[in-house]
Amino acid sequence: MDQSRKIVLWSAAILLPAAVYFSVIAELPHVLVLTVLLLVFSSLKSKGWRISDRSIIYLTVLAMAITLFGNYLAPLKQDRFGFMAIFSRPALSVPFALYLGALAAGFRRREHVIGIAAAAAMFSFGLGGDIRLDGLVSERANEVSRMVSLFPWFYGGTMTLSILAILFGSRSGAKRGNWRRNGLLIFALFGICGLIYLEFRGYRQNENIFRSLENALLRVGIRQLYKTGGNAMQLGASPNLMQAMPPEYFSMADRVALRAVGTMPPGYLRSRSFHRYDRGVWHSMEEALGTPLATTISEGSFAAEQLYSVSRMEKTVNAWDLYPDDSLQGNVLAVPGDVVSISLIASRVLRFRDGRIEVEQFVREGGYTVFADTPGGDSAMQLPARPGPEYLEVPREIESVLGGIVDELGLAMCTTDAERFQKLQEYFDRNFEYSLDWQGPKSEPVREWKARSERRFSPEGGERRIERQPGVRMGMRAAGRLAVDAVAGRSRNRFRQWWRPGDPVKFFLTERRRAHCELFASATVLLLRSAGVPARYVSGFICNEPHPSGKYFIARYGDAHAWVEAYDRQNRKWVVIDTTPPSVTAAAPRPDSWQERVSSHGDYLRLVWVEMLSSLRRGHFADGAVGLLMLAWEAMAYLVTHPVWGCVIGFLIGFVLRMLLYHRRRRPPDLLTPERRKLQKEYRRLLRKLRRGKVIGRDDVPTAAELLAIVEKHPTLSPPRRIELSGYLRRYMVRRYAVDD
Repeated sequence: MDQSRKIVLWSAAILLPAAVYFSVIAELPHVLVLTVLLLVFSSLKSKGWRISDRSIIYLTVLAMAITLFGNYLAPLKQDRFGFMAIFSRPALSVPFALYLGALAAGFRRREHVIGIAAAAAMFSFGLGGDIRLDGLVSERANEVSRMVSLFPWFYGGTMTLSILAILFGSRSGAKRGNWRRNGLLIFALFGICGLIYLEFRGYRQNENIFRSLENALLRVGIRQLYKTGGNAMQLGASPNLMQAMPPEYFSMADRVALRAVGTMPPGYLRSRSFHRYDRGVWHSMEEALGTPLATTISEGSFAAEQLYSVSRMEKTVNAWDLYPDDSLQGNVLAVPGDVVSISLIASRVLRFRDGRIEVEQFVREGGYTVFADTPGGDSAMQLPARPGPEYLEVPREIESVLGGIVDELGLAMCTTDAERFQKLQEYFDRNFEYSLDWQGPKSEPVREWKARSERRFSPEGGERRIERQPGVRMGMRAAGRLAVDAVAGRSRNRFRQWWRPGDPVKFFLTERRRAHCELFASATVLLLRSAGVPARYVSGFICNEPHPSGKYFIARYGDAHAWVEAYDRQNRKWVVIDTTPPSVTAAAPRPDSWQERVSSHGDYLRLVWVEMLSSLRRGHFADGAVGLLMLAWEAMAYLVTHPVWGCVIGFLIGFVLRMLLYHRRRRPPDLLTPERRKLQKEYRRLLRKLRRGKVIGRDDVPTAAELLAIVEKHPTLSPPRRIELSGYLRRYMVRRYAVDD
């Protein structure tokens, strides 16, 4: 066996135990597979690779690329490791060390290769040793759970195998060692195992101290180092109509939040709904836990695509592949109102009474597919089938204002709920305008009697609460003064005028009739409830904007919307009511400029990337391979058509062609005939064979005459072999250098 392939085998003996350990503990089997493939790749070249700056840079970049791509396909769950994983990032550092050690196995120098492999293996055991064994189970294989239950033996056994390979592989192999060397080797082995055992026992005895320190740091918020992002937004919180639009909304309004692939736009995608209104703030139903959806799971080696039943287990014709952007945070899915089933990769999907759908351990890179009954548009969630009294609650503070508008429109006189919906739509279209400059309601005066427990408000909108002593009664003299003051028109601070913020819906309906969609939806819900129609407030996205490529649809952060789901009592179903002006909810035309075209092409490139990741994560490897080819083609088209990168690439291509033509002109002309060129290739093959047989040195390039002299005097060649080589070289010199007459 060649010396270079022996070096690769020793590197494999050192690296593979570490790769097996990390793949099992982190539940990332692709790390072991890629390490084996890279070791096979390193053994392809029989002579091995020269150690140079260029080869080291190339192998390092290749290992980094494979590491990043593997982490995209199968990311590590950080909760499997302890606190130090926040800083060491074993999902990236350990695979990178293993891949680099496997690629470095192809180098020619034995001592360098064994050293790199040993460092990579010990590095992997060090960063992969801080495992949280409390409740750590495998999600795909029971064998992994059994290995985790025997963690000390599994960890110590794999590390011992690597250490043995390091000790035996680091020997030069030039000559046999005597009994002293073997004794020292065995003593070193037992010493290392003893130190590892003592370290493990000491760590386990003080594990509670380490874990308590870790939990304290986590409570402080250190874990946010790898959880938070710079430009991220989480939608679906309780709407507060007292406040103006946040500045993040304006800065991220044009950024894409959701991409939908389908034949038609999905339209209204609901995320959450709210039923209780309290002075400008909407609240959802108080529930501790939702209902888990039924699912069918297809087993897979890496990941499984699962179909969850919302109303029934079916894949309808009306389907959309939805890909949320990385900046869109949260575990609530945006789905059509009449969604039938959902296909995604998650541990569990919950459905709540208000219709929202939450996911646990959702693989965002895979996206999700929704199946609906209608081809798109304004579909509502048909839950609950019988609305309760909570969908008819109206605040007492604005009950009179709402009742006056209901009487003015004659909603009580309408025969059907559909007629009421139409009158409300016409009322808002005729009397209200859409605007984003809403600043909240004004402060209003309030006259209150000083009770045992009362609220006092300042003109600036502040509030302070005064608690009176219970059981304190007013004396006769104080009661007499109160009666005299009441007759005289004085209150002596028993009645006092305070200031507090007014109700935003009342302010919107009576004074400032210019606001955004949240005010339109809130006012519509409360007016419908005053007319006896059950209604609820819904938030989500409107996805109607077609991409210029015509292959998918886009929902931007500016398309975040609020609308109403009302219960049509005659037809016994929930319907969508949107009183916001149609000019706002319709897809706005984008400017026709080169910046917009470049941005659209870049967004399409991101969609191709997430589609490829989704296919690979769901186990559709054929679609993933096609997606990879499409990604390469679209990336090349994007770079070529980009006004900046296209010019740079064109300049580089022209420069490279110019240098190639320049060197081609300066190359001496090739005067060899085809027959002599064939003889030259045969001579070079002979030199490679003699180098492998150690007849000549690795870097020697002798001429035919010099090689003939070496062969005739070489002591290791047998006489028949010497005669054969001498005859071939003499014939070669005659045929190669003979002058044609």
